[in-house]
Amino acid sequence: MPQFRFACFAIALPIRRVFDYRIEADDPAVVGTRYRLPFSSGVKTGVLLDTNGASELDPERIKPVQERLDHEAVLGEHILALARWMSEYYLQPLGEVVFQCLPGYLRGARPHQPVRVKRWCLVNSDPTLTAELEPRSPRQFEICQALLQQPSGLTAIELKQVNTNWHPVVKALEAKQIVRWEWAEKPAGRAPAEELPELSSEQQRSLTEIEPRLHRFAVHLLDGITGSGKTEIYLRLIQQHLEDGMQVIYLVPEIGLTNQLIERVESRFGDCFVISHSGLTDFQRYQAWDRFRRGEVSIMLGTRSSLFSQSEKLGLIIIDEEHDHSYRQEDGVRYHARDVAIKRAQMLDIPIILGSATPSLESISNCERDTYFRYRLDQRPTRFPPPPIQLIDVRNNRLEFGCAAQTFAHVERHLAQSGQVLIYLNRRGFAPIVMCHECGWQSLCQNCDARLTLHQSVQTLLCHHCGFAQRIPEVCPDCGHNEVKHYGIGTEQLELGLTQRYPDTPVLRIDRDVIASREALKSRLQQLQTGEPCILIGTQMIAKGHDYPAITLSVVLDADQALFSASYRASERLAQTLFQVSGRSGRGDREGEAILQTRFTDHPLMQALVRQDYRQIANDLLQERRLLGFPPYARVIIFRADAIELKAALGKLEEIRTLLETASRFDSLSCVGPMPALMTRRIGRYRAQLCLVSQDYQTLRSVLQQSMPAIEQLGSSARVSWSIDVDAYDL
Repeated sequence: MPQFRFACFAIALPIRRVFDYRIEADDPAVVGTRYRLPFSSGVKTGVLLDTNGASELDPERIKPVQERLDHEAVLGEHILALARWMSEYYLQPLGEVVFQCLPGYLRGARPHQPVRVKRWCLVNSDPTLTAELEPRSPRQFEICQALLQQPSGLTAIELKQVNTNWHPVVKALEAKQIVRWEWAEKPAGRAPAEELPELSSEQQRSLTEIEPRLHRFAVHLLDGITGSGKTEIYLRLIQQHLEDGMQVIYLVPEIGLTNQLIERVESRFGDCFVISHSGLTDFQRYQAWDRFRRGEVSIMLGTRSSLFSQSEKLGLIIIDEEHDHSYRQEDGVRYHARDVAIKRAQMLDIPIILGSATPSLESISNCERDTYFRYRLDQRPTRFPPPPIQLIDVRNNRLEFGCAAQTFAHVERHLAQSGQVLIYLNRRGFAPIVMCHECGWQSLCQNCDARLTLHQSVQTLLCHHCGFAQRIPEVCPDCGHNEVKHYGIGTEQLELGLTQRYPDTPVLRIDRDVIASREALKSRLQQLQTGEPCILIGTQMIAKGHDYPAITLSVVLDADQALFSASYRASERLAQTLFQVSGRSGRGDREGEAILQTRFTDHPLMQALVRQDYRQIANDLLQERRLLGFPPYARVIIFRADAIELKAALGKLEEIRTLLETASRFDSLSCVGPMPALMTRRIGRYRAQLCLVSQDYQTLRSVLQQSMPAIEQLGSSARVSWSIDVDAYDL
């Protein structure tokens, strides 16, 4: 009898196949564990997918595994089944998809060990025993006082909040046998808040309709205006699942949306939740993943990748701001987290809640076809309706750092009435254009088909696509003239101008140039929490999700920015953004107001915004999409190629098209390209695309099934590479 058997492994490579290896007969070979595998002349980490008694290859050519890294599976059967579905549906390499489902910390060969948390507590809780420390060692006394208030003890993170240099202080207390530590398998939980906010009639009706469907798969869309109380419905549903001993995954699109939400979840459920987002280290995210996997905590609150958190008792998935395009991963393994979440819920036969004030057209279309259940929330729990939207025509008006005189009048009136003002401008930096007034030279990126943006604070011209930077030229590089000027306005210039105009009013700027983490955002927003008059300037980071009741005026400076974009989704995105920004005001005990600066006051979209009618806008856009044969009434698959030369990228796509044409039903599709991408050169490489569109999904999949085996043989190289994007977001 052979002393070994064969097993297949997933390896994170852009190759659409799995790999066979030999393992010892006495190896437990648990599916979902990681192994070190010899690969070519090096070593790779692989995840065990299956074991079998035979292989199609010559047994003598199959290498043995080197080492098993895990004693227990890091990926369960359900997650592996989800990965297989993603690989098949999105036509992505299975190995890359499997490793996408792992925390970044485990994608290499690091050992997987259950995370244990140290918790320090007092040996004796008698306060008189520590009182004598106060005059001799105030820092030790401070730590003891904090521990007295938490008899169950404090973790290192909690001790750091008491004293940033806590470690030597606690060591001294341990030496005195005043403090001891122990491993805490579970955190000290707090009881949920006893006094819950009163529900509006619409909130109560929605809950009443959802509750009978909570024990089976169904997609529920909460279609509620900004400030209508969707989050409270989420929290009530979470509470029900926690009482039944189930766990919940709660997704938000960006880390900027988690600050207030964390405080709200903590006040409601104590510390029975973890957070996971890109602002944390790989190890911190691994800790959150592991605690949720082991059932130490019941709620996983995070961004897109948190969807793959493992749980044996998952009972509910919530996708907040379901329309947000950041749920779509555009590089590496391309997928849409909302759609994968729906598939995961279906596989587990559990409910999923989607929520948005401006639902995606795909979700609205699914509601019209009775695929989703839809619940409308048209009223705010406060006594004020959504703020009225006023258009300010800026044609032939002199603007001062992007603001019209009428806009300043509104800002000053609200500040005088002790209100807070939000000004939205989705353009970072000081100015988007730097050019020579004499010859027309413009500052362009050396690596991309894009202009360099002026960042005055660091005296640098910067590309927002590849990061290329250069100093601001004193004279024109082409003609030598010294009339090099900047045009347009960004958030940096707006902040400077408003600070000079309103020297006694705090001006806060929030964009990716000044906010590097969730904690930085939290500290920047503390001024808003006081309710004192101030001006908040920001980009997409402040456009949605935040709830600050003292904001009484929302202003959008460049409402036309995407009005005539080449993207067929531009109108949908613009309407969603403008409704989200305007909805930030008037959420407290004072009436709000919203202003949109535009040069096209008569445009149908602008007029619909004034009427506060997103649903009508969505219906009009859906009719337009139906006539044009665009999603959601068609499916789009795009082959993309990038190369050192444009000719090579187009040539690779021409080869792919030739192979697609061999499929029997190819003539039933619309095939556009190969052609250069909208931004042809990016990060030093030329990009092209080949687009397939069909209203019949089965036809599209049939063509791909026939042609993909040959297409996959084309391979990629450093000189020219290709990828496929299923359900592409843009043409």
